[in-house]
Formats: sequence, C-alpha cells, structure tokens
Amino acid sequence: VEWMKNAEVDLSITHPEGWELAPEFGEGVPVHHNQDAALEGADFVYVKNWSAYQDYGRTGQELRSWMITPEKMQLTNQAKLMHCLPVRRNVVVADAVLDSPQSIVLQQASNRTYTAQTVLLKMLGYAG
Repeated sequence: VEWMKNAEVDLSITHPEGWELAPEFGEGVPVHHNQDAALEGADFVYVKNWSAYQDYGRTGQELRSWMITPEKMQLTNQAKLMHCLPVRRNVVVADAVLDSPQSIVLQQASNRTYTAQTVLLKMLGYAG
C-alpha cells in the first residue's frame, strides 16, 4: 500500500468490518467494507488473505463470502489479479480465477526472483 501511495496510484482498500489494517498502512487511502462496490471498475485486484490486526490468530471462517470468484471479477474493468503467493485456493481466490488469463500471479512471482537478485547484488556492492 505504501509503494502504491508513493507512486500516486488510484488505490482503495476493501476488507470486512472488524478486519482493519494497522493504521499506518492504510492512512490516507479510502477503505470500503463493501467488496463488490470496491471491485467495480477496478483495473487490478491485489488479493491478500485477512488476519485481524486487533485479534491476531482469528481464523476468519466467516469470510467465505470474500473469496474472489469469477462473478466478482466480472464487476471489474477486466482486471488483472495479483497475489504475493502462496495462496489458499478456493479460500482466498477461486481456482477458476487463479487459472484464468486474468491472473498474473505466476508472472508476479517470477518478477520477484529478479528483484531479489538485484537487491542482493546491490547489497554485495556490485554496481548495475
């Protein structure tokens, strides 16, 4: 969220009530508790599983309705789906979405490899 704010990306956060982020992460970003409304017209959907900041360890079984499904992706502007992996299939995101052309999670994971290599080279003092 911080990087997106710094890049001045039009960003909003959606999460169930009672599953608030730590205040410093969402400061200045619109928060919606209606997932369908938040997905409306989105170009990218970055999914993250929820853990309650104030009640860490809460399982969230009541959040099944928050799973990203093909029907929810239809609310978007043909959005690309992102997730940092590993993902709990059919809990956080439906298989039909993860395995669809809208999902770019594998490309995202691949890019992370190159990013980590670059950071490591910088730490070791190699110029690039």
